[in-house]
Amino acid sequence: MQRIGIALVAALALVGCSAAPQPSPSAPASSPLVSDAPEGGVLLSSLGYVNAPEMFSVPLHASITDRIDSYNNVTAVFSSPSGQDIAAYLRENLAGMGFTITADKNQSMLFTNGRWQGAFTTSDSFAALSLRTDRETPQESGD
Repeated sequence: MQRIGIALVAALALVGCSAAPQPSPSAPASSPLVSDAPEGGVLLSSLGYVNAPEMFSVPLHASITDRIDSYNNVTAVFSSPSGQDIAAYLRENLAGMGFTITADKNQSMLFTNGRWQGAFTTSDSFAALSLRTDRETPQESGD
C-alpha cells in the first residue's frame, strides 16, 4: 500500500513537471483610466459616468457631492477643490479635450465641442459643471 502511495506521488510530480505552461490571461480591454486624462485630472467615465463626453476630465481629487448622468445631460456638483481651482483646470485643459471656451466671466464659463455644450459656475462653497447635448435617444432614432 505504501508503494502505491509513493508511486502515485511520483507520478503526480512527473505530470506536474511535464504539463504544458498555461498561457497567461490576456490583458483586459483598455478602459479610460486616470492616465488617459490630462496630468492632475481624472475622466468622468472613471468616476462612474456612462453618458459623459468621451475623454472629459475634472481635477483628480475632485469631490462630487451630487450628480446627474442622463443621456442628454451630465452634471456634477463639487464641494472640492475650490471653484477657482476647477475653473483653472478647465481653462488649461478644455482645448485638449476638444472644447472651445465661448464665455468666461463672473465666476462662470461656457464651452462647446459642437455636440456638447458645457457650463461651469462657482460660489463660495460649491461649483457645478453641466454638459448638455441634443443627441437623440435610442427610441427617437428609429433603432
